Amino acid sequence: MTKTCARCQATFSCGAEEDAAPCWCAALPRVMPLSDAGCLCPSCLKAEIESIIAAAGLCASCRKSKRLTTKTGSAIYRCALAETDPKFTKFPRLPMADCPGYLKN
Repeated sequence: MTKTCARCQATFSCGAEEDAAPCWCAALPRVMPLSDAGCLCPSCLKAEIESIIAAAGLCASCRKSKRLTTKTGSAIYRCALAETDPKFTKFPRLPMADCPGYLKN
């Protein structure tokens, strides 16, 4: 299936809706949510993921982390481990470079 990138308007092939092989984006780090605007081309999606990981560190791809958006549009991350373990901070200081509770998404 051919799609148009929501950011740069380039056309690209998407395999998400085909039964054969998984889409190319399935091999990238699972950092969500990215955007409600629509799919991004490989170049824009890789740049977006790199930007999110640079800003949030490990929290961007941790199963125990939830991305929230403030009223001003800033992204913050809430750590679910903080609910049961006092050594974790509910809203960690970003970017997180090291975390003993990190669980890859």
